[in-house]
Amino acid sequence: MRQRLVIIGAGMAAAYLLQELQRDGAQLEITVVGEERDTCYNRVLLSSALAGDSIEADLRMLAAGTTPGSTRFMAGTRVESVVTSSRTLVTDRGLVLAYDLLVFATGASVARPAVADVTIPGVEQLRTLADARRLRGLAAGGGRAVVAGGGLLGLEAAHGLNALGIATTVVHRQSHLMNRQLDETGAGQLRADLHRSGIEFRLSDSVAALKTGLAGLTGVALASGETLPCSLLLCATGITPNAALAASAGLAVERGIRIDSHMRTSSKGVYALGECSQLGGNCFGLVAPIREQARVLAAQLLGKSGPAFSVGHYPTQLKISGIEIYSAGELDNGGDQLVLHDEHAGIYRRLVLRDGKLVGAVLVGDKRGGNWYGELIGRGTDVTALRPGLMFGREVSEARRSTARAA
Repeated sequence: MRQRLVIIGAGMAAAYLLQELQRDGAQLEITVVGEERDTCYNRVLLSSALAGDSIEADLRMLAAGTTPGSTRFMAGTRVESVVTSSRTLVTDRGLVLAYDLLVFATGASVARPAVADVTIPGVEQLRTLADARRLRGLAAGGGRAVVAGGGLLGLEAAHGLNALGIATTVVHRQSHLMNRQLDETGAGQLRADLHRSGIEFRLSDSVAALKTGLAGLTGVALASGETLPCSLLLCATGITPNAALAASAGLAVERGIRIDSHMRTSSKGVYALGECSQLGGNCFGLVAPIREQARVLAAQLLGKSGPAFSVGHYPTQLKISGIEIYSAGELDNGGDQLVLHDEHAGIYRRLVLRDGKLVGAVLVGDKRGGNWYGELIGRGTDVTALRPGLMFGREVSEARRSTARAA
């Protein structure tokens, strides 16, 4: 008899796991339970869908033949409780499901500012396809929007709103944008480029209060004392792991669901991956580590030996409003700094070297060579011989090295 695997959550993490199980020839009876009516789509592309750069079909992650044949989906269904002692769970429809193996892939929720009362019309987020559809409908009326948060999620949302013709202002409590991925100069270049596209910014500031009228939101008051008129406040101030269900089931939980390096939780036969999980002090919001978690977990579920998952330095690469961004490694001011900055062309490239090795890279406006830089950083490669052309990518670096050897 096939083992019964139940996956709670039908987002990107579940999609990656199903792909890995299919690749490994899984012989499991799989049930995927997801709260949304839309299942297994690429959340990274939500801002593109909002802006109209992508259609919804582009977001689908599971084409025919990419999941084990015994997989069934229960969309629009919420799991109310999990009883690990009896290996059962109960849905909001009163259905009891039994499992042999259970995976929490419950993702994360938007961490809203305390003042962002969701009952006020105009207070929104961009986390689901349903959110994107609703925002596109709201955008039809034009108006002004404030995006709270100048990180990855906030800037992508701001681009989407701006592309729809909504006058958009980003409010960010830090002194520069994407402060976790970019240095001050790179962030300044990004800000200038986005400003040229029409997006306004308020840095080192935050939303302190909401202004409302009979129809809903009319503006926001900032901590600095300034008031920004708007009919839409989009919250993008980070994410919070969805771990409440796991906690109620008795699993060990801190910020996220505690796991070991093989995705095992504190309860036998129960696993977790993706944004809801926590290994050591780390939670996960980027695609690269979640894909690696899926590979490790698939092997576990199938009883195969495989490498353990370990926390690494994962690069960030994306495109916002046509502006390419790549960031990897350590971006402190120690060691040697190689910098190329052409403000007019909108290009900023900075490499950080220490003891003959590349330890950090940030690229804005031109991310060519980014993956190669990431490999050099990850492998700890000595780049001394590559240094003369290192700033210009692999081909130039290796050509310069060959020329030097010939001489």
